[in-house]
Amino acid sequence: MWAALGAMGALYAVLAVGSLRGKSVTADEFGHLPAGYNLLRTGEFGYCELNPPLANALSALPVVVMGPRATGPELSVPEEYAHSFWVNGYAFMSRYWGDYHALFVAARCVTVVLVGLLGLLLFGWARVLVPERADAAGLMAAALVWFSPNVMAHARLVTTDAGVALFVTAALCCFHLFLRRPSGGRVVLAGVSLGLAQLAKFSAVYLYPVVVVLAVVWRVGERGAAGRRLWGGLAAALAISLATVNAGYLFGGSGRGLGAFELSSEGLRGVQGVLPGWLPVPLPADYVLAFDRQARDAEAGDPSYLLGESYRGGRWYYYLVLLAVKTPLPGLLLVGLAVGVAIVWRVRPSFRDAMLLLPAGLFVLVFSVLSNKQLGLRMILPAAPLVWLWVATTLASVAGRPGRLEAAWLGLVGWMAAVTVGAYPHYLPHFNVLAGGPSRGHRYALDSNLDWGQDLIGLKRYMDQHGLESIQLLYFGRVQPELYGIRYEVPLEGFRPGYLAVGLSLTGRSYVINDHGRLLRAGPVVLDPAVVGAPVASVGHSILIYQVAPGGKPQPEEQARSGARNRPGKYSRRRGSR
Repeated sequence: MWAALGAMGALYAVLAVGSLRGKSVTADEFGHLPAGYNLLRTGEFGYCELNPPLANALSALPVVVMGPRATGPELSVPEEYAHSFWVNGYAFMSRYWGDYHALFVAARCVTVVLVGLLGLLLFGWARVLVPERADAAGLMAAALVWFSPNVMAHARLVTTDAGVALFVTAALCCFHLFLRRPSGGRVVLAGVSLGLAQLAKFSAVYLYPVVVVLAVVWRVGERGAAGRRLWGGLAAALAISLATVNAGYLFGGSGRGLGAFELSSEGLRGVQGVLPGWLPVPLPADYVLAFDRQARDAEAGDPSYLLGESYRGGRWYYYLVLLAVKTPLPGLLLVGLAVGVAIVWRVRPSFRDAMLLLPAGLFVLVFSVLSNKQLGLRMILPAAPLVWLWVATTLASVAGRPGRLEAAWLGLVGWMAAVTVGAYPHYLPHFNVLAGGPSRGHRYALDSNLDWGQDLIGLKRYMDQHGLESIQLLYFGRVQPELYGIRYEVPLEGFRPGYLAVGLSLTGRSYVINDHGRLLRAGPVVLDPAVVGAPVASVGHSILIYQVAPGGKPQPEEQARSGARNRPGKYSRRRGSR
C-alpha cells in the first residue's frame, strides 16, 4: 500500500513539476505572486486587495527566501494605485525582468506541494470513512485527485484555486473528526482549519452554513454525541475560526464600526444601511474591503463564453456543460458507477454522502445560479476532491461483492491516470474525447478553461523551429511577450502577409493586451477565412498559427478597430475576482 502511494505521489510530482516549467505566466498568476511577495516584504495586507492573503503568501515564500535582486527598471506607481493587484503585477514584471519566469517556477512549486498534501489528506480521510476497505478507498481517493487533468491544471499555478481546494477539504475533514468525538482538541482543530479556509479564498465562506447543516444532520442521526456538548463545541469552533481570520491579518482594523467602511457592493451597502453604524465588525478591515470588492465585481459580472456564444453574466448550466466536456471519460464513468452502486446497495443516504456531496453541490449551485462571474471550471475546484472522495469511498465500500465491479473501477482509475499522463504538459486545455479533445475545446469554452496565456514559451519554440524572426501576435495575457524573447507586432489595423498567432480566448471575448509595454483593449477577434485561411499549427492548443497569404481581402473595418477602441491608460486598474 505505502509503495503504491509513494509511486503515485512521485508520478504526480514528476508530471506537475515537469509541466510547470514550460508554461508562461498566466493572466491571473501575473497579479497573485506580486501580491503575496509585497505582503511578505512590507507587512501591508492592502496588497491582497482582491483575495485573502494565505494562498498568495504561501506561494511567495520561496521568492522571499531567494531574495531576488532588481534586473529591470522601477515603475513609478501613482499613490492611488499603490496596492492595485494589476498595477503591482506590471511593476513586479519590470523590476524582476531577468528572473521573472524563474521566480514563478519557484512559487508554482508551492502549489504542487499543496495539491500533494491534498492527495495525502484524501488518502487518510478515506481510510477513516471506509475502515473495512481502508487501503482501496485511500489509494483510489488519492489517485483520482492527483490524476485529474482539471486538478493538475491548477496544481502548477500561482493562484488561490488549488489552495482553497486543500483548505476547504481539510476544514471538512477536521469538522468530521470533531463530530465523531467533540473533544477540546478537535474543537480547536475544526475552528482553526475553518478559519484557514477563509484566509485562502472568499468562496470558503459557504462552509459556515454547511457545517451548521451537517451538525443538524449528525444530531438527527443520533451518533451518541450529547446535544449540549455538540452545539457548545460548534459555537466554540465558529468563534475560533473568526479568531483565526483575525490572526491571519494580525488583527488589523478588527472591531471597526460598520459605518466607518466605504463600501461599494450593493449587498454590503444594503447591510450597512440596515444595521447601526456604530456596530463593531469582528473582522479585519482589509478582509472586509477585499470581500466588498469581490462582491461588487460579482454583481457587475464579467465576460463569459460558452458553446460558441459570448455573453456577460451567468448561465445556470455553465458548469454542468463544463463538467460534461472537461471531465475525462473514465471519470464520468466512475461517477456513474458510484451512483449506480449507491442506488443498488444502500437503502438510504448515509451521513458520509451528505458530508461530501452537500458542500460540493453547494459550490456548484451557488456559482451556477447566484454568480455573474463564470470564469472557468476552477471556480468550483473545491468541489472536485469531495466528489472524488465520495466516488472512492462509495466504490470501495462495496468492493468484492461482485468481483467484476472491483476490476471495473480499477480499470477506470488506471484509464484516468493514463489520460492525465497523455495530456502532459497541456492540462489547462484538456477536454474529453466526447468533446473532441483539446483541439476542439474552443467550441465549448475559453479563458481559464483553455487559453489563459500559458503558451508564450511554446510560441517562441515554434518560431525558432520555423526560423521566424518576428510574428503578428494577438495574445491573451498580461505578460510582455518580449520577456520570453518573442519579437512581434500587434496587428490592430489589419493583418499583413506572413505568420499570425492568435490566442483563442481573444476570439470570444475582449481583454487587455500588452503591446511592448502599452496596454490596449483587443477582441473579440474576427478571423475571416478569406483573409487568414485555415490554421497551419496550434501551440499548446491555446494559440493558433495562421499564414496570411498576399492579396487577401481587406480586413473588415470593425475588426481593424477592435483593438484600437477603449484603450485604457498605462496604469488601467481593471478589477476582477481573478
